[in-house]
Amino acid sequence: MSASAEPAPKTHHGYYKELGFWTVVFLATGAILGPAVGFTPISVLALAGPSGILSWIIAFLLMLAVAMSYVELGTMWPRAGGVAYYPAKSSGPIVGTMNAWGSLVGYALAVPSIVVAFVEYLSYWIPALYKNGTLTAAGIIASLVVLLVIFGINTLRIRYMGQLNNLFTVLTILGLVVVCIALFGHFNGGNLSHFHGFMPFGTNGLFLAISATIYGYGGFRQPIDYAEEVKDPGRTIPKAVFLTMVITLVVYFMESFAYVGAIHWGAMGLPVGGWAKLNALAYPFVTIAGGLAMPMVGLIAMLTMLIASFKDGYIYFGGASRIGYTLGKYDGYLPQLFTRMTGNGIPLPSVILTLVVSALYIVLLPSFSSLFPLVASALLLSYAPGPLSLAIFRVKYADVHRPYRLPWAQILAPFAFAVSTLMIFWSGWASVRVLMPSVFVGLLLLFFYARRRPLTRDDVIHGLWFPVYQLAIMAVSYLGSTNFGGQNVIPSPWDSVTLVVLSLLFYFWGFRAGLAYQGHAVFDEDAAS
Repeated sequence: MSASAEPAPKTHHGYYKELGFWTVVFLATGAILGPAVGFTPISVLALAGPSGILSWIIAFLLMLAVAMSYVELGTMWPRAGGVAYYPAKSSGPIVGTMNAWGSLVGYALAVPSIVVAFVEYLSYWIPALYKNGTLTAAGIIASLVVLLVIFGINTLRIRYMGQLNNLFTVLTILGLVVVCIALFGHFNGGNLSHFHGFMPFGTNGLFLAISATIYGYGGFRQPIDYAEEVKDPGRTIPKAVFLTMVITLVVYFMESFAYVGAIHWGAMGLPVGGWAKLNALAYPFVTIAGGLAMPMVGLIAMLTMLIASFKDGYIYFGGASRIGYTLGKYDGYLPQLFTRMTGNGIPLPSVILTLVVSALYIVLLPSFSSLFPLVASALLLSYAPGPLSLAIFRVKYADVHRPYRLPWAQILAPFAFAVSTLMIFWSGWASVRVLMPSVFVGLLLLFFYARRRPLTRDDVIHGLWFPVYQLAIMAVSYLGSTNFGGQNVIPSPWDSVTLVVLSLLFYFWGFRAGLAYQGHAVFDEDAAS
């Protein structure tokens, strides 16, 4: 047998370690460059005018600490669906169940939201699929067909999904580059300052733009979620995640910069200087291409959005199934059924669970606008415990080998925790008020956990900070400014300032609780591997 024909090494859990460096880069980049590439780069201009392009740089700096915190965790203990593993190991089953359930909800909701976005883009050519802001019966059927295709992709060996994703991610980036080059050919530097100045909405507008762009980097965590399938994760993941963040910054900045320079108000049917009206455009790149008499560029943009949405769907589908696997294998929050693997190295019961949940939400909430805010909040809620777990592990597992170490962790870990908390708040009260109660439902998973290990007083006392932390976010979200759907009892920017202060208090409470926690809340076969 030739070397190339040798089977890929397997982890003892049944995953194949087949993801190389560039496949991991494209996995993370593909997850980030999803349906939002057609809207968010223009939304920041609607919120902040030309200064919105700066929000991509600021958000990059804010998110880098969060991303690299997870890199240390993912290379220290590579775990599929690791987001559901590290908080349980550091802080016990109370924190673990609520975080893991929130993660599963976020990933499971991400899939239907992306599929619905794909069909909404498709309705540009087939209007019968989407009417009055929601999918029609035909649109729902089309979405379920797309979902079944995504399900099929996720039953294949990971290398085949990786190869397919490499192709689609490269096509997405090439499509965006072609569109941006075409727009740069009509660049008018006067757009940066002539229409109410560079910051027409002042610092508040820039602040709102940052709160939008920071979500654009969220897919960085995919390499951590697929960590058990990565070749040499200690070397691959740190470089891949950092490069992904840089690629994302360049692509999104380029999109916003090219768009703002090519705006021709009259040709686009917009009032001169009407930045806020950009948010009303159903297909922003098609509109601007039509105004510049470049219909082919508009077509390329639409095809690129379709590709971007489709690949995002199967990436998040795979991430959701791996979190489901971890809930059963490492956490004990789901029955052992969900740890069964196929010969292809796929956790099939968890994949089927993701299919069922996704199909259910497509039928119940058949519009992207109704699904996405919940997705964002649920995914973001699971970010904050990561930097805290890193800080706890630095003390409790100081001698465990770390292929990557976050520099200045004593400063950057609480900073990343505060940024993650702000992201939840910035998703808005309408999302927070639905998400937080649903996350508390995750405590019911303790029933399965208790069947394998009794819940102790230590588990409860040292996990209490996390539910209180979530209630505090709810309170500030409700009382905060109208910018984020609150009652304006705490006006902007003091609502965000208040939450930063509270987040740091909860960080140190959680840190001390984690150090004091003496339990073992995960079920590892090789905890120190």
